[in-house]
Amino acid sequence: MGQRPGGHVRSGPSLSNGVVTTKTLGTRVSGTLTSNGWLRISSTQYMHPSVLTSTDPAPSSSSSSVTMYMAAAIGNVRSGPGLGYPVVTTMRQGAEVRGTWTNGWLNLGNGRFVSGTILTSQGPADDEPESSTQVTRWVTVSANVRSGPSTSYSIVGSRSAGAEVRGTLTSNGWLRINSSEFMSPGVLTDREPGGGATAPAETVTQYVTASIGNVRSGPGLNYSVVTTMRQGTEVRGSWTNGWLNLGGGRYISGTILSSTNPVAAAPAPAPAPAPAPTTPIREALMETAEKYVGSPYVLYGTPPGAFDCSSYTWWVYQQNGINIPRTVRDQRTVVTPVTDPQPGDLVFYNNWYHVGIYAGNGMVYEANNPSTGVIYHKMWDYDVWYGRVPGV
Repeated sequence: MGQRPGGHVRSGPSLSNGVVTTKTLGTRVSGTLTSNGWLRISSTQYMHPSVLTSTDPAPSSSSSSVTMYMAAAIGNVRSGPGLGYPVVTTMRQGAEVRGTWTNGWLNLGNGRFVSGTILTSQGPADDEPESSTQVTRWVTVSANVRSGPSTSYSIVGSRSAGAEVRGTLTSNGWLRINSSEFMSPGVLTDREPGGGATAPAETVTQYVTASIGNVRSGPGLNYSVVTTMRQGTEVRGSWTNGWLNLGGGRYISGTILSSTNPVAAAPAPAPAPAPAPTTPIREALMETAEKYVGSPYVLYGTPPGAFDCSSYTWWVYQQNGINIPRTVRDQRTVVTPVTDPQPGDLVFYNNWYHVGIYAGNGMVYEANNPSTGVIYHKMWDYDVWYGRVPGV
């Protein structure tokens, strides 16, 4: 693989591992890929996928004009052909660009360069067209309004909880209020807040009938897939337009659910009750976790004013002098899986789409969803695994 300038080689497949050396531009490296995409050169040398390419950088330049397409969700455009140059703008996935190659970077002209590692010659497939049907939604928590349908866009305003908003749905499920105002589906609901108390929706138990069932961020096929579930998985929730709302911004189509379990297998047992915390650090983690119960849930929220699931676990550990990564994806890479969970260990749901802090006796502290915020309650899914943070 060819490599971009100044790429670090780390002792493990995570940014939390120490730097052991660096590789220079054009160095050929080989190895095997880890489950999270890092290149394993040896047992003590790993490189991040973002600094690698499978394309040989030679020849270094070409005067022929080529047409390429942005492969990254959001791609940086820099003022020169290297990561050391400042970002001058960004481009969305599928954007068409034309230019000439310079040392593995596409020169678009006017001092604009894009790395060849985030470009492809394959044009984007025709996406499902954006819906032209007007819909009405209500804001579940105070939330940001952005200039485009992604959290990478700038914040242009906000809406308070309960506010009514109207618009059309984009192909990734965001609400387009107008050409410059968009809101995430994670902070919206299609249920109008009542003038008084209303009876809660009936909770039902269903089972996945498909061999692999998609779980989406909203009640429709136009919403993004956030995880998958295997056949026979038990799920609980309430019905919304033919979709089962599992909570936490997770929906699954009723067409792949059944009230009877298609897999004749005994249910997974609940974890054995854990004893009370026996070390000062575990006691401190429990005290900190309890302190923020009742705090609001906001996707990509900034602690301590608001939390999503991984910022809550990150914050609780941070307050006790323990540094862990900010995202669920990275938190799972720094823990040691255990089968004897203790209070203070992390709980990862269905591989790693959601995370909480185990509290013992089948209980958990977690930033659950916009409706509940941070809560202490019995674990709602037994398709989990436990991870122990070093030093805890």
